[in-house]
Amino acid sequence: MDEAKRHLPAAEIERSLLAALCAPALDRQTRAQILQRLAAHIFANPDHEAIFRVLVKIPRATAEHIRETLRARLTRLGFPDIDVEPIFELAPPSAKKITMFLRQLSR
Repeated sequence: MDEAKRHLPAAEIERSLLAALCAPALDRQTRAQILQRLAAHIFANPDHEAIFRVLVKIPRATAEHIRETLRARLTRLGFPDIDVEPIFELAPPSAKKITMFLRQLSR
């Protein structure tokens, strides 16, 4: 992987990690690591922070439940205009990429 791809902008890393949290195949330990890291993160994209705040409240939900309820939950919190499709359209990152993204956010 070249250097440009290794150091993505924070907003892209946030989106990838949110996509992972919405994915069906994410294991509990990795989910917990992402939640913990993002809880201490200052988001580059305020929409990503709002999505994260919703996902924190439904940590054990299935991917289907997240997809079905995320928009409504954001609307109830006062964010009806957030487009969640970019999160759902993005392929969730691999475990290796998740580890790399978490390290990059720590810098």
